[in-house]
Amino acid sequence: MLDRLHLRWQVVLCVALLQFAALALATGVLVQNAREAVELEMASAERSARAQVIAAVGMAIRSGPPTTVLPTLSEQLVSPRHVRLALFDSRTGRLPNLSLADEVAQDGAPGWFRALVMPSVRETRLSVVENGVEYGFVSITTAPGDEIAEVWEDASALIWTMGAGFAVTLFVLIAVIRRALRPLDTLNAGLRALRCGDLSARISGVRGPDFDPIVAGFNTLSDSLRTSEAERAAMSRKIVELGDAERRSIAMELHDEFGPCLFGLKVKAGAIAKAASASGDGALRRDAETVTSIVNQIQSANTRLLTTLRPMTIGQLSLVEALQDMLEGFRSTHPGITWRVCLPENLEDTEEILDLTIYRCVQEGVTNALRHGDPRTVRVVLERRTDDAPALALSIEDDGCGLSPDAVEGRGLTAMRDRVGAMGGRLGVQTRARGGTRLWVVLPMSSPVTAAPLMDADI
Repeated sequence: MLDRLHLRWQVVLCVALLQFAALALATGVLVQNAREAVELEMASAERSARAQVIAAVGMAIRSGPPTTVLPTLSEQLVSPRHVRLALFDSRTGRLPNLSLADEVAQDGAPGWFRALVMPSVRETRLSVVENGVEYGFVSITTAPGDEIAEVWEDASALIWTMGAGFAVTLFVLIAVIRRALRPLDTLNAGLRALRCGDLSARISGVRGPDFDPIVAGFNTLSDSLRTSEAERAAMSRKIVELGDAERRSIAMELHDEFGPCLFGLKVKAGAIAKAASASGDGALRRDAETVTSIVNQIQSANTRLLTTLRPMTIGQLSLVEALQDMLEGFRSTHPGITWRVCLPENLEDTEEILDLTIYRCVQEGVTNALRHGDPRTVRVVLERRTDDAPALALSIEDDGCGLSPDAVEGRGLTAMRDRVGAMGGRLGVQTRARGGTRLWVVLPMSSPVTAAPLMDADI
C-alpha cells in the first residue's frame, strides 16, 4: 500500500507515524509519572492529617472530659487538602461533616485519565480511648480527585502543546519536502512530453547535486531521441521520394517506349486490315481487327497504369488545379451527388512530393466515400494553416452510412497513413456526429530543424 503513494507522502506518513508514536510514548510516561505523583501526594496528605488529628485529640482530652472530645473536634478540625475527615461518636453515631480546606473544585479530568492515575483509596481510623473506654473514632480517607484534576490540567496543557508542535513540524516538513521534490514534477512533465512525442522537450533551472546527473541524462536522451527521430523522418521521406522517382521513371518508360510501340502496332494492324479488305481476304482482315482490339485494350490498361503510377496532372499543373481536375472527373461520373469543394485561391507552389501526397489522399478519401458510404453530399476542404508552422490541412466529409464498428482499414488507407507519417504529418478517420465519415490530414509544408525549448523548473 505504501508503494502506491508518492514519495513525498511516504516520507510525510513515516514522519507522522514516528511523531504519533513519540506522542503516545510521551503520554504513557506522563501518565505513569502523574500516577506516582498522585500516590506520593496522597501519602503525604494522609501523614499530615494523621499528625493533625492526633495532636487535636490529645489537646481535647487535656482540655475537658472524654465525652466532649469528639464534639470539640467537630468544631475545631478542618479537613485538609486531599483528605476527608469523619467523626463517629460511640453513643450518637456520625457527627456533622467537618468543614473543608479552601480548595478549588476541579472535576475536568476525563474518566480514562482518572482510571489510569487513580491510586487505591485508603481509610485510617484513630480511636478516642480514655481509661480503656472507647468514645468514638476519627476516620481519615484519602480523596485524590482534586489532585488528579490539577495533574490533568498540567498534563493536558503539555499534551496539547506537544501535539501542536508536532502538527506544526508536520506542516513545515510537508512544505520542505514539496519544495525539495518539486524538480521531480518538472522531470515528470518532461517525460510526459517525450511520451507524447514532443522530442524537443528540455529541462533547465533544476539545481542541486542530486538532480544534476538526472537532468543532464534527460537532456542527453532527449537530444538523442530527437536526432534519431529526425534521421528516421529524413529516411522515411527519402524512401517516399525514391518510390515516387521510381514510379515516375516507370511511367515515363511506359509512356515513351511502350506507348509508341502500341501505337505503331495499331497502325500496322490497321494497314493490314485495309490491305486484306482490298484483296478480299476476309480471314486476314478479321485477324487484323482482332489485333487492333487487343492493342486498344492494352492501351487502356497502359493509361490506367500510368495514372496509378503517376497522375499526369502532377508536375504540369499546380496542386489546386490538379485537384479541381480530379474532382471534375468525380462530378461527371457521379452527377447525383452534391459536391462542396473549398480550395485555397492563392496557394504558393509546393514540393511535388507534397502535391502528390495531398492528391493521393483526396483520391483515396473520395473513392472510399463513394464506394462504401453511399453519400448524398461530399465536402472537400483544403486550407493553409500557419498556427505553429506552415501546413496544409485536408478534410473530406460525407453524409453517408459512416464507419461500421467492425470496419477494417483497407490497404489504400493504410498506404496513405504510412505516406503521410513519412512526411511528418497526421491522418485520421472518424465518424461524424450527424452521420457519415470524416477523413482529415495535416501535412507540414516544410520540416525545419528548430531549437529545442527548455522546460524551466518552478522552484
